[in-house]
Amino acid sequence: MDTSLITILAIIVSSIVAFFAFKFSKPSNKNSKLSYNDKVYLHANLELELNKNDISNRYVRAEERVKKKDFKGAIEDIDMILQHDNKNIVLVFKRGVTKFEIHNYKEALEDFSLVIKNNPTDPSAFYYRGLANLKLSNFSNAYNDFTSAISLGLGDRDIFFNRGIVAMELEKFYEAIDDFNFYLAENPLAIEAYFNRGIAYNKCGSYDFALRDLNKTIEINPNHEKAFFERSFVKKNLNDLEGYKADLNISYKKGYLHAYHFLKEA
Repeated sequence: MDTSLITILAIIVSSIVAFFAFKFSKPSNKNSKLSYNDKVYLHANLELELNKNDISNRYVRAEERVKKKDFKGAIEDIDMILQHDNKNIVLVFKRGVTKFEIHNYKEALEDFSLVIKNNPTDPSAFYYRGLANLKLSNFSNAYNDFTSAISLGLGDRDIFFNRGIVAMELEKFYEAIDDFNFYLAENPLAIEAYFNRGIAYNKCGSYDFALRDLNKTIEINPNHEKAFFERSFVKKNLNDLEGYKADLNISYKKGYLHAYHFLKEA
């Protein structure tokens, strides 16, 4: 075979081998593995590097930061947007929700109050302000906010559970029972609703109902140490002193140390 032909064939074979070696050994492009949201986030970052006053991309980045649970970063972006658009109440609400996520309840409450000032018929703003008031132990305000949200048509059943909890703090036990009834109709395995309704029934003197609810709590979670503790007082009110002592003992053994004080006196 002609020497030049052999050389050409060798070059072709070498080229083919080199091509496939390169193809299969080439590092993967990391950007090709990015999700759509990640690409959107990176693009917004790049645009903001070029123009920090790019409001549209700052809004996009704020949304993506929330998705990534970078709440502080999202708040920074929202603050920047509001400097240019301070009447954007929708954005103020989003900032309030984001502040709530990082447990900055006081500033979250201020944002929700600003939303309500501008739109007194916004049920979600009342609901979230109620949650912020609850976290800040402003129970009367929380109760009023939850009630306003309900009257404005908010259909989230969780609001009834939360208002029930606030009602317990305000010693509005009959109102609490009504709220827990409504909540349990849709959430029949909601253990904390049974637990709190059981306490409320006991406070109202409805001992049989209280016993039923606390039994249900323990049935769902046999390690609910506080349920045994609260049930002990229901049994005491029913003149079941042996049951009273037994439940206190179980509660203490399961780790509720507060029961020991009553156990000593039993």
